Amino acid sequence: MCGIYFSNKRFKVNKKFKLRGPDYLSTHEHDSFHFSHSLLSLTGDFTPQPVTRDGVILMFNGQIYNYDRNRFKSDSYHLLYSYLKRKIGLLNFIDGEYAILIYDSNISKVFFITDIFGTKPLYYSIEDGNISVSSLRSTLENNKSNLINKCKANTIYIYDLKDKSLSIDSNYYKFNLDQFKTNFKDWNSAFIKSIDKRFKKTKGKILLPLSSGLDSGAIACALDTLKIQYYTYTFIKNEHRIIIFRRMLRRFLKEPFKTKIKLNYLSSIERKYVEGKIRDDCDDFFYGNNTYNLSLNGTEDNGAQGLCYMLGKMKTLDNDIKIIASGQGGDEIYSRDQSYTFGNPNPESFDSNLEKLFPWENFFDGAQMSYLSKEESIGGGYGMETRYPFLDLSVVQEYLNLIPALKNKFNKSPIHNFLLENQYPFYFTKKFGFNP
Repeated sequence: MCGIYFSNKRFKVNKKFKLRGPDYLSTHEHDSFHFSHSLLSLTGDFTPQPVTRDGVILMFNGQIYNYDRNRFKSDSYHLLYSYLKRKIGLLNFIDGEYAILIYDSNISKVFFITDIFGTKPLYYSIEDGNISVSSLRSTLENNKSNLINKCKANTIYIYDLKDKSLSIDSNYYKFNLDQFKTNFKDWNSAFIKSIDKRFKKTKGKILLPLSSGLDSGAIACALDTLKIQYYTYTFIKNEHRIIIFRRMLRRFLKEPFKTKIKLNYLSSIERKYVEGKIRDDCDDFFYGNNTYNLSLNGTEDNGAQGLCYMLGKMKTLDNDIKIIASGQGGDEIYSRDQSYTFGNPNPESFDSNLEKLFPWENFFDGAQMSYLSKEESIGGGYGMETRYPFLDLSVVQEYLNLIPALKNKFNKSPIHNFLLENQYPFYFTKKFGFNP
């Protein structure tokens, strides 16, 4: 998790910005522009940002999983070289979870982009000829609130510094909507690769919030298959007891000191602690069917408070835990029974015409963007990076390419099937989630 701030207005670095990237805080001035970056170093050599070459200045947050480790000492330099070679076409050649800002003095333009699903947030404000872009909304609070916008998923923003105009390229990535795959083999393979590249080669230790549901179960199963070590934490109160104890027994036999359980709801003292932590250290985030226009403040959500409590406990146990394995997207992409939604639910069934359904609201927006905001805000408050294997581009693409009969076979068909094939304990029941 890193923090990005760019503006031709100065700002005072706040506590939330520093916490987001605890390893190094750097600032850079160029002409009338101010660059700040807080670094969480997890990949390659220790590389403070921004990085610069030939009149181009680049900052980013996240991880590039296919960066060339033999040529570049970090993924930051890989991105910079790729932009110099391909300009904004670099997006066709990178695989990762990211938010990127590029200042190109040669053409007097600023590019800012998130990945396809907007997993790493960016906010921007344009006011009186001044542009500000940041990972945290709170760093833009000196701007008029109605002029602070959240960057949309799958969208490129280009600001022309000469005429002070903003152009927006929506839906720059196009999914293949052909439904032709007649088995789950390729989805299984893509999912294993998604887990492997996110969690196998990393500096920090891994935490998986483990429930009795399908999503975290599939991640745990894949991590075990790849023999990747990880911590688990479970709020057992709302979970299916038999399934969770079977899962926890498997974990205990493998790594007994990395298996943690909380039996009861948060006490009033514990809840007061997490409310203060969220207020003081985590950026505000919002729920709603269109979270680009702010609606319900999510900081009072029980699930957010549970996540905050869990991360605090685990960081106390082992401060080297820096990565959270999240099941986000499991409901929003793969579920035909989406119980958590702020607008239109997911499709209940699929037929031969996928184009008429795609993209459903939660695919990019709605619950997807709402809960990503929660994950990023709470994780950022602890200087931890959240990674999303179900939102891997190849995994999602393999799902879309399944024939309708396979999509309709089960709820969350590929995840359900993955657990069946690997004989991992699960029970197909209503999702409760971590709701302490």
